[in-house]
Amino acid sequence: MSVRIITGDCRTAVASMESESVQCIVTSPPYWRQRDYNMAGQIGLEQTPDEYIAEMVAVFAEARRVLKADGTLWVNIGDKWASGGNGGGGSFMDSRSAAWADAAGAKGWRSPPPGYKDKDLIGIPWMLAFALRADGWFLRQCNVWAKPNCMPESVSDRTTISHEYVFHLSKCNSYFYNID
Repeated sequence: MSVRIITGDCRTAVASMESESVQCIVTSPPYWRQRDYNMAGQIGLEQTPDEYIAEMVAVFAEARRVLKADGTLWVNIGDKWASGGNGGGGSFMDSRSAAWADAAGAKGWRSPPPGYKDKDLIGIPWMLAFALRADGWFLRQCNVWAKPNCMPESVSDRTTISHEYVFHLSKCNSYFYNID
């Protein structure tokens, strides 16, 4: 068994790979509006959750191309609130400071995207899982990565997040899976 770790922008790295050359993909893509990596065109700073999900579907369509017919995809993904907090920051905040100047004081640097209320939990993981299923992936399992010693959050109106989702997807209904 060989393992190959590929680093770089997934959109260019995967595009250069041979079709049906990979048995398993394990990934944790940039979460929506969680970090600014100061890279032009980076994934995760899309304006709306729907734009982010569309970008992820396109990325995983290319991943499906390189995956063997009986291959599997494992995606670790976290959620996000529609407003509040300080997520993103960096150059993303600098370039949009005028647009979000009123929100900066009490609610972090942004207001909710259209269709969301202040402090709504967006549901990004399930949006992604259902969008990938609609794009042809088989949604096989939702595994919960429980974090018993999670980082405390400075919130006082909800519980602290102590889990992330790891979705198991496949190209077809019969795939390689070694339970051991």
